[in-house]
Amino acid sequence: MKAIQDNDRLYNLLSPLVQYACRCHYSSFVVRGLEDLPSDGAYIIAPCHQQALMEPLAVLNFAPVAPVFLARADLFRKPLLRKALTFLKIMPVYRIRDGIDSLGQNKEIFDRCCDVLTAGHPLCLMAEGRHNNKHRLLPLLKGMFRIAGEAQERLGDKPLYIVPTGIDFDDYERPYSNLVVNIGHPIAVQPFMDSYRTDTPHALNHMRDALHDALLPLMFDIRSEEHYDSILTICNAMNRDFRQRQGLKNNAWNRFRMRQAIARRLEKETQSADSGEFSRLMALGSELSALCRQLRLDAATLGEHRSAPTLLLTLATLVAGLLAVGLCRPLRLAALFCLLCYPLPLIPTHLIMRRKVADPQFRSSFNFGVRFLLSLVYALAIGIVAAATGGLWMSSLADLGTWWGLVAVAIVVVGAGVSGPCIAFLLRLASDCRFWLLRLTKPAAMKNIDTIISSISRSLNK
Repeated sequence: MKAIQDNDRLYNLLSPLVQYACRCHYSSFVVRGLEDLPSDGAYIIAPCHQQALMEPLAVLNFAPVAPVFLARADLFRKPLLRKALTFLKIMPVYRIRDGIDSLGQNKEIFDRCCDVLTAGHPLCLMAEGRHNNKHRLLPLLKGMFRIAGEAQERLGDKPLYIVPTGIDFDDYERPYSNLVVNIGHPIAVQPFMDSYRTDTPHALNHMRDALHDALLPLMFDIRSEEHYDSILTICNAMNRDFRQRQGLKNNAWNRFRMRQAIARRLEKETQSADSGEFSRLMALGSELSALCRQLRLDAATLGEHRSAPTLLLTLATLVAGLLAVGLCRPLRLAALFCLLCYPLPLIPTHLIMRRKVADPQFRSSFNFGVRFLLSLVYALAIGIVAAATGGLWMSSLADLGTWWGLVAVAIVVVGAGVSGPCIAFLLRLASDCRFWLLRLTKPAAMKNIDTIISSISRSLNK
């Protein structure tokens, strides 16, 4: 029987396409800490889990060798889906909710996991065992650490590591948002092995605690359940203020770091003697969150809007560019051809997912899958049509003939890469326009927001 980690030509062909599509799914895709991936032994990648498929796709993008994943066993019940998941190098893991009798099948799965690691392929397990649509680390399950212990026994003197990996989505559903992958220092399993052989439960608990403590600094983690919304709102609204005080540029990595810093600062406030100050901050955060919902404003963009003169200049430049495209025939034809080759950014598939997919943690995954398949089918179709029609639609370039098919497919590939930043730019521009429109139409409410933000800033910067 072919092992799941064995080389597969079709998988090798599709994997780069999936990786590229995953990066195109985001406006920016940031990976930090690649140098921490072990080079002297086997390793298990242990990311936090806040989306269904998107964390495994992120891991696929940075793992130097094709990783093997574990997923909940109920996904494997249908034979066709089981074959598809196995092709994607995903194995089932059984939980008690699948039935006590099914847990015995984990022995075979754990043995296969050990085979994967001894063959030099990384194994990826979501230590929390379930996804969570909040920026919070859930309790870790012991299955990963049982696999780690058994694999280290089989590896002997060859070291095995657990690699903690923080993955942060600044928005769980909105397309072309930002993704940050933060890889931490690997945790060696060998130091736990003496305890593992004499007192396995004790060793598993120690490994779990070590991974828990290593994951927290790598992710944006809000511990408080009661004040989650208030803290999240403050972390977003005060992001620019904290960045500017430290002289940091406005990019996905720095925004992530500042959200972390503000959350930790507020976590310290919960433990301080002055509980009244923390309560006041939470009340301000709650009020700000309510105002943002009322005005349909995103707290994450409150401090990021362009100034009015900059916005007017940007709009004027955009309008001038559109007029140039409309008046110049070659530019107009080129723009229409590019739009014909890649119209998918104009299709709001995320809104369809919001209606059709009940579980919000699965919406982004389904949206990615739909857009990826549509892109493949459309690239094939437009390539065939463009090759068949040659240069008929643009007579001055008719000599390209059937090469138009390759041109069309190339535009699909390039269009997928540039659409994320372009759509993010247009969405931000629309947000800026709406922000200044609210300044004009609802000055009292916007002034109230300014007052709240100023009060929060004074409290945090005392």
